[in-house]
Amino acid sequence: MLANFEKREHSDKSNVWAGSYQNLHNLPHWHLECELIYVKKGEVTVSYNNTAYHLQEEDCIFINSGEIHYIKGSKDSITMILMFDTALLGNISSRHIQLLYPRLRHPYPVVEYFTNIQTELKNKKDFYDIKISCMMTNLMIDIFRQEPLCEQKHLKDSSSIENYKSLLSEIEEKCSYITFEDACRFMGLSKPYFSRFFKNLSGMTFSQYLNIIRLEKAIQILNHNTEHLSITRIASSCGFDTIRHFNRVFKEFTGLSPRQLPKDYVLSSHSIRGMKKNFNPTLPCSVLLEDLL
Repeated sequence: MLANFEKREHSDKSNVWAGSYQNLHNLPHWHLECELIYVKKGEVTVSYNNTAYHLQEEDCIFINSGEIHYIKGSKDSITMILMFDTALLGNISSRHIQLLYPRLRHPYPVVEYFTNIQTELKNKKDFYDIKISCMMTNLMIDIFRQEPLCEQKHLKDSSSIENYKSLLSEIEEKCSYITFEDACRFMGLSKPYFSRFFKNLSGMTFSQYLNIIRLEKAIQILNHNTEHLSITRIASSCGFDTIRHFNRVFKEFTGLSPRQLPKDYVLSSHSIRGMKKNFNPTLPCSVLLEDLL
């Protein structure tokens, strides 16, 4: 599935990660950490749950733990990211309150905090992890003090997002026969609304997404075709209605015909399912900057 769980592996004892990207573009994903996204240069669109936020320079948005999102930066844009363990919110989260609006409405010294945290991560002086935790906590306290708040139980669309995550597993399990109508019923949404909802979260239509999942299954069978099944039978078993449709989708995503497929071939957008290590949702067009400031 393309809306993946990202499990970030930390190389040290710090529970904060700081990084800057040029032309940042990633796939829909979610993770257990919270995330502050700050636009240093250019324009950046952040799709967060079912809403697209178009950010300009010096805009900042907060992504809560477990929420589906993806980022698309304009050409030569620079995006700064602070990702941190939810435990740093401490007593704030224990009060069951949350930011009412993801996009921050007041200016904060994010660049200053970002620079200091990166310096601590680089130098690793004594107690650097404690200092970083304190800095990140202080920044979040300032944000929660100044931004409008609401109770977590009143957050919009939370149940729909959890249903969406369940739907992804349903699609994977029943990809050979699930239909658009089945997905609408599963979500309890009308066809027009579900179509918009799914595209906003996945970055593609339901049909495109289903084709990728079916294609992944077909490639897996082709790579381990010990029963010597025909291409037509494989296509049918994966849910493609005709061999012509299968060949067209296969060519579109792989650039090859099924008979040209190399051994152990994997789609470049191959989904990482579950809590699998080392999944990085960031696409190769993004450039991680070492010394931005």
